[in-house]
Amino acid sequence: ILAQAGPDTPSACADAADGSSVGRMSFKEQIVVDCRGHLLGRLASVLAKELLNGQQVVCVRAEDINISGSLYRNKLKYANFRRKHMNTNPRQGPFHFRSPAKILWRTI
Repeated sequence: ILAQAGPDTPSACADAADGSSVGRMSFKEQIVVDCRGHLLGRLASVLAKELLNGQQVVCVRAEDINISGSLYRNKLKYANFRRKHMNTNPRQGPFHFRSPAKILWRTI
């Protein structure tokens, strides 16, 4: 799923007094992810784990993400989601994004 991009950057490490490295974590400058053909929830869980570890992630071709289930059921679920808003002031949220990239962003 994940492909590296850019030159390797130094890893984040905490050096002990005796010179050995303790808690070494290697990060790339950024990870570029091709989202084509992946399931939305499974891809989001992998990306969320990377982001929680502090890794910078770039997602490309988010419009080609698959959502399991029938199209009709997914359309009904999204329509039900769009109906939800705050009674007193709808401008305060929740916001319903239509862009595939923003749907992925909200899922993560």
